[in-house]
Amino acid sequence: MNSVQFITFGCRQNQYDTERLREDFRLSGWSLLTKEDSDCIIVNTCSVTGSAERQARNLLHRLQREHPRARIIITGCYARNKPKLKGPIEIVPHREDIIREFGLKKSEYIKRFTNHTKAFIGVQDGCDRFCSYCIVPYLRGEPRSRPKEEIEKEIMALVSSGYRVFILTGINIGRYNYHGTNLLALVQSLLEIEGVRLIGISSIEPDMLTPSLMDFIRDEKRFLRWLHISLQSGSDKILKLMGRGYTTKNEEEIIARLEEINDICIGADVICGFPGEGEKEFEETEKLLYKLPISYFHVFRFSPRRGTTAYSMKDRPKSALVKDRSRQLLSMSREKFYRFRKKFETREMEVLVENKRRKEHLVGVTRNYIKVLFNGDDSLMGKFAKVRIENVGEEGTYGQRVEGSSE
Repeated sequence: MNSVQFITFGCRQNQYDTERLREDFRLSGWSLLTKEDSDCIIVNTCSVTGSAERQARNLLHRLQREHPRARIIITGCYARNKPKLKGPIEIVPHREDIIREFGLKKSEYIKRFTNHTKAFIGVQDGCDRFCSYCIVPYLRGEPRSRPKEEIEKEIMALVSSGYRVFILTGINIGRYNYHGTNLLALVQSLLEIEGVRLIGISSIEPDMLTPSLMDFIRDEKRFLRWLHISLQSGSDKILKLMGRGYTTKNEEEIIARLEEINDICIGADVICGFPGEGEKEFEETEKLLYKLPISYFHVFRFSPRRGTTAYSMKDRPKSALVKDRSRQLLSMSREKFYRFRKKFETREMEVLVENKRRKEHLVGVTRNYIKVLFNGDDSLMGKFAKVRIENVGEEGTYGQRVEGSSE
């Protein structure tokens, strides 16, 4: 029997794309391996930053040394971005290309999500926003929404496999619209499926958070109390240069409305060092992030992508200055997330227990994105349990299981 293993870089959509490929190979009779020697290694890549591409190249070179007999294939966004690679690495950019190359049966949907207790569900692909810094629209193409009926079948199959928590994902998920069914209508439909316990959505553009969607999230107890928003900057000048189409006033209004949602954890993406970001623009971003009730943020240093408008923009801050600014923002993020977690000390909260330990502890994830470390048996993995949060430190959140609470 032929064997294959997969390695994935990048976003939740990439993780879902890998799972679709894994299902294609499984359906076609291949043996799916993890770390053992296999006949074929498929690396699903990201191209959103130069760092992501560099990590992929380094891994590909290492795989060639460690697995000289394996067939090594690169797919995904970096494979579509005309990579220059050394050695006998095959570039097969799309899932359809891989299916043809290997003569695979094409799966209709996934039935499991490897090594995860919750499943990511790809509902939308592509983007036509063309923000000045972003290469993704050139690599992923125009927005495409997946048929609602196909998504429902997939969720029902995953429920049959024991999954209860689902994260809907996409490249620009707020643009989901299939024959008049928008993102809100899709979520409402999926929550009617028997066995679905919790649903959330992955990173979303702030201007895609409509009042009706925010009202629904506030009122629907089965929607995860966690949202991650692509803010990118707290400076109107930089937002305009980025081509984001909204202002800092819009950001404040949206975050204020989200704050009304009980216990919500709000995350954000921020780009540091964009061309034109002087001391004034950085301070505007820093002050806004400090003021807003954002629980944490991911900080990305600007990475010029050939083919985008920002690639040729002048007035880039010096690299050392950008590193220093990103460290400042990350330090603020750690402090804000510590304060957010501290609010729940002494609270009893339901967690979904992950399928792996962190040292000797089980890891349970609350509905609002807090990872709680606690003692317990492996039999709790993949189940819901109730824990009392007893100690919140800067490096972790620790709790104790409330006996008789698992299911």
